[in-house]
Amino acid sequence: MDKNEMRKAFLKKRSTLSKEDQIEKSNIIFERLISTDEYKNAKTIFIFIDMGSEVKTVPFIEKAWADGKNVAVPIAKKDRVMYFVPLKSFEGLKKTKMGVSEPDEPIENQVFPDENTMFIVPGSMFDVKLNRCGYGGGYYDTYIREKNVKNTIGICYDFQLVDEIPTEEFDQKLSRIITEKRDIK
Repeated sequence: MDKNEMRKAFLKKRSTLSKEDQIEKSNIIFERLISTDEYKNAKTIFIFIDMGSEVKTVPFIEKAWADGKNVAVPIAKKDRVMYFVPLKSFEGLKKTKMGVSEPDEPIENQVFPDENTMFIVPGSMFDVKLNRCGYGGGYYDTYIREKNVKNTIGICYDFQLVDEIPTEEFDQKLSRIITEKRDIK
């Protein structure tokens, strides 16, 4: 099975999870995230707004705000251009063609990660060697490489984490992967 077939299979399996399962597993993942040093030391959390069957990030974003942390979310444009802007509320978000909720903010308002940022990364599948496979756009790999991002943490349901996934040279390894069952560094 090649990478694209694997990606499709994992996303299909993820979409069969019941809403209750998604919420229950997501809550466990966030309890784990909140207890990490990366979270405790972070001034800013870079994170995606979940869509579809992804790990639910909205409750975590609300917790980060409650803990006085800044939150930044991605805006993706054509040609692998992605930038992060501050998120202060869930009001005024726009849905993209892909169904992603994004703030309506120009690139001039972007913020950058530093060594104290907690940088949370989505994906379709991950492996125990800290590799990830995204959704095929290359946005996160490009961003992580260009900005030399530290503290990259992949979050996923445990079945999305396997022994090994096919990798390519531009794929960026993560610092850590957290599921509802495992925490791999």
